[in-house]
Amino acid sequence: MKINRSILLVAVIVCLSGAPALLAQDVADTKNSKDTPWLEGVTIGPHPTEISPVLPLKIYLENGEPVTATLTEDIPLVLVAESDIFASTPPVEANGEEIPNPRWIRNAAVSWFFIDWEKNKNFSASTTQQLALNQMVVTPLQPTKKGAITCYVGRKMRYDLPEPGKTRGTFANSSVAEDVQVLDITPPLCGLEIAVDDGRSGTFWLDENPPNKYPLPKLADIHFSGALIQESDPDEIITIQGLELGLNMVVAPEQAAINVAADAVLKIKVNGGDNYKLDNSNLKYGVCSGAGGEPVPVGEINQSEIKLSSLKLPEDPYLYVDASDVAGNRQVLFVPLKIK
Repeated sequence: MKINRSILLVAVIVCLSGAPALLAQDVADTKNSKDTPWLEGVTIGPHPTEISPVLPLKIYLENGEPVTATLTEDIPLVLVAESDIFASTPPVEANGEEIPNPRWIRNAAVSWFFIDWEKNKNFSASTTQQLALNQMVVTPLQPTKKGAITCYVGRKMRYDLPEPGKTRGTFANSSVAEDVQVLDITPPLCGLEIAVDDGRSGTFWLDENPPNKYPLPKLADIHFSGALIQESDPDEIITIQGLELGLNMVVAPEQAAINVAADAVLKIKVNGGDNYKLDNSNLKYGVCSGAGGEPVPVGEINQSEIKLSSLKLPEDPYLYVDASDVAGNRQVLFVPLKIK
């Protein structure tokens, strides 16, 4: 009986998935065979019908140590893959079957990935550095509690068939995964949106620049727009570059400010967040006295509406936002509040 190529592909995928209980069954005899009439009379064996060696693979750190279970975001690692798939000659048997006169016909193709299981995302690793074929720089860019570094290697080979002068090409394969978690070292990126009763508004927000910077400290740009910042051109974006992202992010009055009347009612919203998880229980914002160090609030904190006329404002009031993530990284930003 001639087996359709698509059926054979299904057989190969099932074999590689490592489900031995399924492989041992004759698909035609399963209870669900009525749902797959195209498999009637087809037996899927425990191995591919064509020779396809699967070779063990291990990955190590560059110094030969095992891959650690806990990594830190943005810190690059040089990893090394070890397998006979990089040997000068292919294996001479696979699944107990002899491989007649095997030889490589291509170099190994190596793919490295970082998998974030929490977000169900797969990130390819690549580098411009000149490294050996079995090496790669892997940089985990996002924090996660559940991740994995994976390596897949395929190498084309050829072997002789029983018929004189005939050969067949196939692939040898290797793969491995190491479970890891990635620690968060980036503070939150939180700003504020402010609106007043006459419809004017102003907003400031942050972005990490350069992204994924290491070594610390992280840096961020702060962007401002809106009529409360620059009434003559509310759509213009004013950018302050290169502030250290952390506990003492102070905007000078000559750089940018929120301009409001003394009797204004400020409607405030927090914008932004964290590259992993913001700790909302430690989020604070409002009006404070002065800038730098621990904020000294003026009035109650975390109010969506603030009546300036009800506050005893200092000479140098600031708006502030104090945000932490679940890893304990903290951002404290101070923006001048100018009273007209």
